Amino acid sequence: MINATHNVRVIKHINGSYDTYANFTTVQNALFHMRRMNFASDSWYIIDANDNRLKLNGNGKLVVFNSLIGY
Repeated sequence: MINATHNVRVIKHINGSYDTYANFTTVQNALFHMRRMNFASDSWYIIDANDNRLKLNGNGKLVVFNSLIGY
């Protein structure tokens, strides 16, 4: 039996705060979902299992983002 934890989050900046949109088991799954749903704007981010903050840059590459104020 596989016991996968969903500790990778896709979050969105809405009205001055960050809200979790969905949880995933891997960054790859979250990234696939973001690309499929066309969530490449500056308002969408991935928080991985180690609390690294990631976002898609203008070229569609995942990069570390160091400024989620208040999150």
